[in-house]
Amino acid sequence: MSKIKSVLLLAVFSLLIACAASRPTLVPAADPLAAGGPPARAAVYFQQGKTCLEKGDMAAARSCFNQTMDVLLDARVGGQDGDSKNILNDYVKKIADIELHFLKDKNSPENGQHEAFLDQVISTPLFLPTAKDVLDLKQKVSEAAVVSYSMPVIVNSQVVSFLKAFQTIRHDGIQRALDRMVEYIAPFKEIFRQYEIPEDLVYLPIIESGFRVDATSRARARGAWQFMAATARIFGLRVDWQVDERLDPFKAAAAAARFMKDLYQEYNDWYIVLACYNGGPRRVKKAMRVLKTSDFFTINQTRHIRRETKNYVPAFLASLIIARAPQEYGFKISGAEAIFTGSKTVVVPSPASLSHIAVLLQISYADLKKLNPELLRDFTPSNLSEYSLRVPALADEAALAGLERIPPAKIPKYNSYRVRPGDSLYSIARRHATSVSQIKKVNGLKSNLIKPGMNLIIPRGEG
Repeated sequence: MSKIKSVLLLAVFSLLIACAASRPTLVPAADPLAAGGPPARAAVYFQQGKTCLEKGDMAAARSCFNQTMDVLLDARVGGQDGDSKNILNDYVKKIADIELHFLKDKNSPENGQHEAFLDQVISTPLFLPTAKDVLDLKQKVSEAAVVSYSMPVIVNSQVVSFLKAFQTIRHDGIQRALDRMVEYIAPFKEIFRQYEIPEDLVYLPIIESGFRVDATSRARARGAWQFMAATARIFGLRVDWQVDERLDPFKAAAAAARFMKDLYQEYNDWYIVLACYNGGPRRVKKAMRVLKTSDFFTINQTRHIRRETKNYVPAFLASLIIARAPQEYGFKISGAEAIFTGSKTVVVPSPASLSHIAVLLQISYADLKKLNPELLRDFTPSNLSEYSLRVPALADEAALAGLERIPPAKIPKYNSYRVRPGDSLYSIARRHATSVSQIKKVNGLKSNLIKPGMNLIIPRGEG
């Protein structure tokens, strides 16, 4: 038994050390070094983590909890405190409990973006349902009086597992997604009707992004519909240093509809369409060819598609079942603060300064940017003569009558650069006559860490 405990403790130590290596830098409010021995310093870091958590700063909370563990790990390695092992075990339990109840289901903002909810969904610990659980949900879904679906809804143990997880450990994340979706469902359904695809697919952003328009995944997919840049461009979205239409939820919805319609015309199966939307058509098509089947739930029992794609379809079906009858499954939609409801579109000359437009309309710059999340800079696109800009519905369009274009000479210039082995932000900045701070600002970098293969936007001659 002691050997098993030692192995488990070593695994926990390794995980904590790995987490600590990637934590953000934190300057604590109180100096833990002045607190005495390792247990006292650990207690200070732990309390600071709880304080950060109460303030909603998840990244700082994680950092403090990691430093709590570091202090005790260092004490054990250095032989400073014989009781550190017991104290460490106690903190492991405390932090694990906090992770379960507070951290894991939060979307923590970093660099003005939010983590894509799909990254959390795919890592969800799943329940093992009984045969009765599956049968009960099948009967509930088949009751036409409850809800009528526009696409096939299969209920199996995987779907039930995700539904139970969404009702418990992912409840808060699903609830927030349901609240955010309120202002999007009607316009999304209208878009999907135009492309003649099932309206139930409009609920896909629940698991993709939690209906956050600024969500960014670990793989760099962005927006409510989580497009990769290359796929977005194929389906008509503009993605460059000035504009990223993946962040426009309505243009992205139209692109998603086009993408899924094309996939359905090829595969004639909506589950395969969803698998391709998540994992890419090439991998799914290869699995179908090797296994000689187009049944998704046969394919997802094999090694031929990624774990994320295996879970993607049952997770979507579980979220769809909840979204169509939330009260039946322990949810109540109250709605979130609307972003686009109550706005209108006006045509303005381009390029035009967003700061100047905000002053003319007597609205805040932040509100104008929130209505136009696809605009990455302080101006409308420099290669267009006019641009359709969202503004508050009550804004006085007459105030924009004298709006002038920004002279071409005053438009900031940028280059694109692919990071090579041996590069640093300092060497790149020096090579392009700019500064590290400017590169970090335009690329939304929080640290100086870059990797070969990354694509950076480089401001020219700004220092």
